[in-house]
Amino acid sequence: MTHPHDTPHGEHPRHRRQETYKHLQDPLRPGGLTLGQWATVALAALAAIVFALYISPLPPGPTISVSILLAGAPGALSYAAGGFDLSIADSTRAVWLWARGAKHYLPGAGVAPAGYIVTRTIEDQLRKPRAVQDVAAARQRLESAWDS
Repeated sequence: MTHPHDTPHGEHPRHRRQETYKHLQDPLRPGGLTLGQWATVALAALAAIVFALYISPLPPGPTISVSILLAGAPGALSYAAGGFDLSIADSTRAVWLWARGAKHYLPGAGVAPAGYIVTRTIEDQLRKPRAVQDVAAARQRLESAWDS
C-alpha cells in the first residue's frame, strides 16, 4: 500500500533534494535582500521604535499602527517601484530640485535667440561696388525666376 504523499517514484516529499543554483559572483543576499536593503529595514524599524516611544502623542493602539505604517512606507514604495525602470533616489532628487526651483516665469518662450552677426572682411572692403545697372539686371532675373 502506498502512502498518499508518495511521489510516483516512491520518494517521500521530505526526502527529495531541492537543487538551488548560485553563482559565486552573486552578491550576498540573506533572506532575499541585499545588505543595503537590510540596512534600510533596520533603519525603518529603528525609526518606528523612536516614533512610538518618544515622538507619538497618540494612545498606544494608534501609535503602533502609525509606526508600522510609517516604517513600512519606504519599503512598500521601493517594492512597488521595483518592476519599473525607476530610481527612488533620482526621483526624490528631481522632486527636491523642482520644489526648490523658481516658480514664477515671464510669459513667452524665454530669451530671444541672438542669431548671428555679419561683419565685413578686408576682401569685402577691397571689392569694388557693383554698378546700379548690374544690380537692377540681377533683381529682374530673380523676379522672373519666381514667375516661372
